Amino acid sequence: MPRPLAPAGRILPETRAGVWILFVLALANGAFLYLVPSRAATDYAWSIKPPVNAAFIGAGFLAGTLATGLVLFAARRWRSLQTLPPALEVLAIALLIATIIHHDRFKFGYPPTWGWVIVYAGVPFVVPVLVYRQRRTAEPKPAADPRLRATRLLSAVLGALLVAGALALFLAPVDLGRHWPWPLTPLLARAVAAWYGMVGTMLLACAGGLRHASEALIPYATLGAWCLLLLALPVVHDVQRSGADFWAWIALMVVLLGLAALGLSRGLRGGRL
Repeated sequence: MPRPLAPAGRILPETRAGVWILFVLALANGAFLYLVPSRAATDYAWSIKPPVNAAFIGAGFLAGTLATGLVLFAARRWRSLQTLPPALEVLAIALLIATIIHHDRFKFGYPPTWGWVIVYAGVPFVVPVLVYRQRRTAEPKPAADPRLRATRLLSAVLGALLVAGALALFLAPVDLGRHWPWPLTPLLARAVAAWYGMVGTMLLACAGGLRHASEALIPYATLGAWCLLLLALPVVHDVQRSGADFWAWIALMVVLLGLAALGLSRGLRGGRL
């Protein structure tokens, strides 16, 4: 007998199971890298130093912990998280390519390294399958809420800029990496690019896909948490707090934080996820 379809728009059990896996991995990586970043020089899949680089990557994982936690403990509808899978795909593919390019930097005799490889090699194949199954039972696309127009427009502009900048940094990690506020190796520059590419893709997905205000809650809460965690880095870590490059980075993060506040204000008034 064919398996009965889930009620229209509900998050399927297999999707929820996948999110649980991501939640655990994001929490473990985020807590380790952000809270004890000096340990990443010896106890991670590759040696990450100075510590600010480990904390940067940890901030992305902690923001992902918030996103997956909201999905698990608050969301019921697929549309509440449907802007996240494209971003996850971009992150996984970019980090997998960076791992292949810089394979000599990875500790393949260290078991957690294989966990890194398996996750980022598997996500690009598993996520499309889950998305396909969700779309088979998706509810009809609602009309766009006009109150989201400004949020969507700003997300389109900033998302496109982030994706373009991330692609440039990924392709020219040495030339562009020297303008970063703290030292980056080519591998770390590509890892940084992967996270900015992920956020840019999420914003583009929001620009094209948001229809109801409640759908803004998870992506913009995630963006806000990421911005706050990153803006704390120059306070906690040894970063050159001067120069045009540093202040340009600060300005970018503040603008993104402002967009997060705008989107979150819409999402909090949107009702149930």
